[in-house]
This record gives sequence, structure tokens and C-alpha cells, in this order.
Amino acid sequence: MTSIQPPAARRQDIYRAACTATPPAPIRLRDYQLRDLDQIRALIRAGRRRILLVQPTGAGKGTLATFMIQGAVARGKRVIFLVNRRELVKDLSKRLDRLGLDHGVIMGTHPRRKPRLSVHVASVDTLHRRPHVPPADLLFIDEAHFSVSPIYSQVLERYPTAVLIGMTATPVRLSGEGLDEIYQDLVLGPSVADLTARGYLVPDRVFAPGGSQPDLNTVKPSTGDFNQKQLAEVCDRTKLVGDIVDHWKRLAADRKTVVFGVDQQHARHIAEQFRCQGVEAVHVDAETPDAERDRIWEDLDNGPLPVVCSVGVISYGWDHPIVSAVVLARPTQSLALHLQQIGRGKRPAPGKCDLLILDHAGNTGRHGFSDDPRDWSLDGKGVRGRADVDVRALSVRMCRQCWAAFSSTLDRCPYCGAPYQKQARDIETVAGELEEIRRQQKLDAIDAWRERQGQDERRRKYEEWAAEGRAKGYKPAWPAVRFHVVYKTWPPRVWQREAGI
Repeated sequence: MTSIQPPAARRQDIYRAACTATPPAPIRLRDYQLRDLDQIRALIRAGRRRILLVQPTGAGKGTLATFMIQGAVARGKRVIFLVNRRELVKDLSKRLDRLGLDHGVIMGTHPRRKPRLSVHVASVDTLHRRPHVPPADLLFIDEAHFSVSPIYSQVLERYPTAVLIGMTATPVRLSGEGLDEIYQDLVLGPSVADLTARGYLVPDRVFAPGGSQPDLNTVKPSTGDFNQKQLAEVCDRTKLVGDIVDHWKRLAADRKTVVFGVDQQHARHIAEQFRCQGVEAVHVDAETPDAERDRIWEDLDNGPLPVVCSVGVISYGWDHPIVSAVVLARPTQSLALHLQQIGRGKRPAPGKCDLLILDHAGNTGRHGFSDDPRDWSLDGKGVRGRADVDVRALSVRMCRQCWAAFSSTLDRCPYCGAPYQKQARDIETVAGELEEIRRQQKLDAIDAWRERQGQDERRRKYEEWAAEGRAKGYKPAWPAVRFHVVYKTWPPRVWQREAGI
């Protein structure tokens, strides 16, 4: 017969177990994290209340945030960490658990709702809908480039005296505008190049199509990026989708891979094409149940699943270091989105020496490499749409044995030891196949993109003038004359024919 343990003895056992349990390991910050922390503290002491921390994806913003939360709790402060995705809520909650910090979770009907605690991880959508919110002295916002949205603004209005610390790798909106509406001060962490050189991130190798990029002449811009519906019509075609799978099998078949599509249907078609060619691939979107997502992530990290296709679910705050190949199948005019997508594969992992980027979207030509220097600022000037730097001045060499990027001050590749061959070497171009991008090729791609953008803008203006002329009953030649006055050249005849003139 089993005896019932007296309550006092049971409490004593619980106390003894707690005393003998292994305490959580203390957080050890890297030197640049300590430097950024000192800057943040100095700004707070000076009375600043809205601070934006910029560190590249993989630099450890979450680790720094949990360290600051731990310190704030020790001083009796109340903290809320705001995020806009379920995965981010789960990730930070696990981090706090590892530290032994009891906390509440504010997200839908999440069972861990503990309103009396001093620390909360909150979905901004849920907190926005709640009539009563917990108090806070300190607010964190992850993926802070979204914090200018109306929902975030309304939540922040409910905490007028709290210190706000936003964190992001890309301090610009998707439209390219800055974040100075929300934040007063900018704390700039290390660059991607610096973290790569120190081994905290892996170098990337970029391959881009020599002749199979989608023709975007018919796709118009919309709120700072391409019109998604028109973009999907151009990109979601059998040949282009097939090219993605063919090139992946040739270049990245041995790598865990994420693919970014234009919309859910496009991403789903890419996954279907992979499966038709004998490669296991799944599509994940916002409607994928949590249990199924967890199973997919487990199969990607520790199982046989090689390819995950998606649109927005894995673009931000999705951290699976095992990924060593990223397929860009979604053209974008947003520098922030371009860098965030590449950042999904920059974290190091055992056996991982680099990240392979298969750029079927031509985004590298629009925005540059991930490790290009960028002059981040709160107003967003200088980084809209592309890397506004003279890439000819960049001192980067490419190993022709292992294709790793390294400093030009080195005569040998630090990864494979191969000597750097200074003589020029021609690049064989095969139409429709991916070619590894060199710096001069990138310059040419940027120039070509600017030329296309200029032509697109001129054509839009001509079409506007043609429509205006028809509406006001002007002579048929009026839009062409107006075009000539502005641009000092005549519009192509094909434009006039298509405009019905």
C-alpha cells in the first residue's frame, strides 16, 4: 500500500531539490554587445526614452535583450517584450525559461497568462486588442522596422513614460523610409563584415541567373515594393519554377534550404515542382497549424527534410542555423526584406562553412551584397533601395577554390588555404544558368537596373501624359511633345502605338 507523504515533508523535498538543482548558466555577452549595452545605458541616464539598436541578423540581439531584462527585474522594473510573430514569442519565452525568469505570455488564448508578474512576452496584435494591459517601465520591440505601424503606435501610446528599446538588423521600413517617427537615438552595432571576419556569421556565396531572370517591365511599384499580384503573374511560370529546382539540384542539393516565393501560391508551386523531381519539400504559411510547423522545423533541423518554401513566415525572426542555402525567387525593391531573407542563413552551425545564395530574383543587383557597408540612419537616407556605396572601393577577395570571401590584405584563403591568384580569369557564361557574381558583375547589374528603372519611369510618365491628353481633348502629338520637352528625346514609337496614338 502506498503511503501518502505529509505536506510538510513534500515541501521539504521540493525545497531540497531546488537547492541542489543546477542553476541557469549566466549570460556571457560578447565585447560588441557590452559596448552597445554601455551606449544604451548612457542614453537612458541622459534622459533619452526611445532608442533603436541595430545589429545584424545573428549578432545576438535576443541574448542582449534577455540580459537587460534580467538586470531590470533585479532592480524591480516591469518589462514587456513586444513581437509580431508566434515564433518570436516562443523563442523569447524559452530564453527566459533558461534563465529561470518566471514570466507571462500574452498571445491569444495562451495558457501562460500571468498578469501579476513583472515580465511579459506579448504579441502586439493581442496586446493591442486587450482593454487592460500590464504596466511596464521598459518596453522591447523585436523586428523594430515594423514598429511604425498603426498597431504598434497605438500600443506605445498606452506606455508614455516607459523606456522603449527597438531592435532590428535593418532600420528602414520596407518602403525604404526611416524610423525617426518613433525613435530618438540610434545605437549602431558591428557590421556584417566584422561579424563574418570574427566567425560569428558565415560568409555567403552568391549565384545569379545569366539569362533566366523574370521580365519585370510590366510590374508596377506598390507601397515601396513591386505589386505582388503582378509580380506573381510574372514569376509563377513553369519554366522559371523549373529553373529554380534544376539549379538547386546542381549547386545546393546537399544543403538544407529555404526558398522565398512571391505569394503563397507561388511558394506552393515551387514546393510541388521540387517533389515532382524527387526532392522532399514542404510549403509553410500563416495558416499552417502550430503542431505541423513544429514538426516541419524538427524535420528540417534533425530529419531528412531538405527544402522549406514560404513567403513571410520565415522572412523575419526565424532562426535555424542548419540552413546553408537560400533561394531568392521573389524580386523585391526593399533593401530591408532582401537583407532579412539572406540573414536566415548567416548563422554558423557545426560543419557549415558558408551560405549559398541562389538569386533567381536579381535582388543582389538591386541591393548589393549582405556584407556591403551601409550608412544606417534614423531617417533612412542613403540606403533606400540599394547599397549606396562605391563597391569599387571594397577590399574583398573571392577564393577561386572554395569561393569564400575574405579580406584583400590576406594572400591566402583563411578557410581552405589556397593562394589568391591575382591574374584575371574570364568567366564562362552559359545562357539561363546561374553564374557566381563578382564585384564587377554586380556593378554592371546595378547600372543595368538603374537604366531599367529610368526607362520604366519614363514610360509611366508618357502613359500618364497620354491619358491626360485624351481626357482633356489635346492633339494626339501632345504627350510626345511633352515627353521631348522634359527628357530631351522622343518616346519610342512602340509606346505611342500601344497608347493608341
